[in-house]
Amino acid sequence: MSILEYEDRTVPLPLFFSSLGLMTGFTFVFPLLGILTLPTAIFVVVSIINGDIDFIDEEVKPVIREEE
Repeated sequence: MSILEYEDRTVPLPLFFSSLGLMTGFTFVFPLLGILTLPTAIFVVVSIINGDIDFIDEEVKPVIREEE
């Protein structure tokens, strides 16, 4: 059964157009997000493997200079 079979039931146009806009918007946005975030994720993983990014805090020892 469809909602169109009932004459007293109507779908408000703002509700219809907002759902249509969301579906269309997400359809166009998701490929763009994939194109932008996939290289970024690969770059972060490669940087972690290479050691450019590390999550371990190393202890920094102060350098004591001897006065001449």
